[in-house]
Amino acid sequence: MSIQPRLRSVSVPGLFLVLVLFCIPCCAEGDYSALAQDIPPITVVRNGQERTISLTDVYDFHGNACPGATMTFQAVRYGLQLLFGADTPDLDDLVIFSRSPGGPMDMIDLLMKGADKSGRTWPPAGITMAAENFSFQFLRKSTLQAVTVRLNDGLWPEDWFELRDKHRAGTITDAEEEKRKKDRGDVIGQFPRKPFTELFGEPEVYAFVAWGGLEQGEMRRLIRQQRKQARAKN
Repeated sequence: MSIQPRLRSVSVPGLFLVLVLFCIPCCAEGDYSALAQDIPPITVVRNGQERTISLTDVYDFHGNACPGATMTFQAVRYGLQLLFGADTPDLDDLVIFSRSPGGPMDMIDLLMKGADKSGRTWPPAGITMAAENFSFQFLRKSTLQAVTVRLNDGLWPEDWFELRDKHRAGTITDAEEEKRKKDRGDVIGQFPRKPFTELFGEPEVYAFVAWGGLEQGEMRRLIRQQRKQARAKN
């Protein structure tokens, strides 16, 4: 499976398809649960050809079974369903906004840019890891309709990022490490079982008008520039 889209000029205020790898491995590549293998794939069209992306494809691309990528896979399935209905989404007709790095952006990169890992997007300055950033905007250009899919409050473990940072720093206690692992397993094992409405509510599709444009190459150049400036300040 490989999707190699070319993002043309997009009439939107701005475009943030960003990622940074942040998920801690819990499964080796290919060693995934039956649930991950059975969940319906995302089917899209690029340049007239139909492609499918499964949750295990996302895990392979990211490098492990990732909670953030799992949540985003469900958000993308829901957003495309709300915008396109029974139609198979054409990626040339789609724009996605995100403010969440890590596994979520690996998921969107795989969808929009394809399976070539050398094409991964890096985050600009200001993109942070926070549950409140688990919000995704999907825009369908041909109909000028959009929908915002946001993870419901209270579903993501409150101390997720605190425990992640302690794990990385080596200061996590045994009890905290046990909870961290349980939380990861709960997200990976339970989110694919939950109805979309339980995860994301019932967002309304709305009409939009946009001005300006941002080419994919321009976005990459601006990201490199911002990252360079941020490193110079540190």
